[in-house]
Amino acid sequence: MPAFNHVTRLGTATALLILLGSYVVGASADAAEGGISRINQAVTVDAEQQVGDVSSVNGSIRLARGAEAGEVTNVNGTIELDDGVTVSEAGTVNGGIRLGSDVKVNGELSTVNGGIRINAGSVVAHNVETVNGRVHLESALIRQNIVTSNGDIDIVDGAIVEGDIIVESRRRWLDRLFDWNNRSPRITVDAESSVQGDIHIYREVKLEIEDGAMVGDIVEHFETRK
Repeated sequence: MPAFNHVTRLGTATALLILLGSYVVGASADAAEGGISRINQAVTVDAEQQVGDVSSVNGSIRLARGAEAGEVTNVNGTIELDDGVTVSEAGTVNGGIRLGSDVKVNGELSTVNGGIRINAGSVVAHNVETVNGRVHLESALIRQNIVTSNGDIDIVDGAIVEGDIIVESRRRWLDRLFDWNNRSPRITVDAESSVQGDIHIYREVKLEIEDGAMVGDIVEHFETRK
């Protein structure tokens, strides 16, 4: 396996807020290009409809069966992508993301405080990232990595992760100083599923890897407590 380089990235929340600012300022331009931007309102894209970027503040976003969109971003609300939807990427700060079956994400999925559920036949081309949310994969394919700090990860029913699983150290210095939020994340890989890369852990985790599961090396990047 090639060496893994652990680098500091722009926080998901910061990146989403920067993107949000550009969406709010340019709402008219987005609308002219087929995009949708809302504040304090839910957004629904009808089945088989094709739109540009979709964004919301304080409202849920749902793309119905077979719809297509560019970037889908939210601040306080969920993102739901029904069966057969295609998007370039999706991210939310305070809210979960749920993918139905056979959804195609050409970029990454990301949340800060919210779970990510990906159902059978769905494919994510880049990373799946969360800070405090659970990631649950059923018969899905992730082309790159799954990254979390505090969330559980379930890889079941023949799901495949082609990259690494990365459990980062706790990000807030108060958590580290006072040992708050010290629950160990859990990683589950059932016998039908595989992680083709390695499992990199920067804090203590609970590993539940069934016999028959295919995983790479488990690499610890921290000192074990005594």
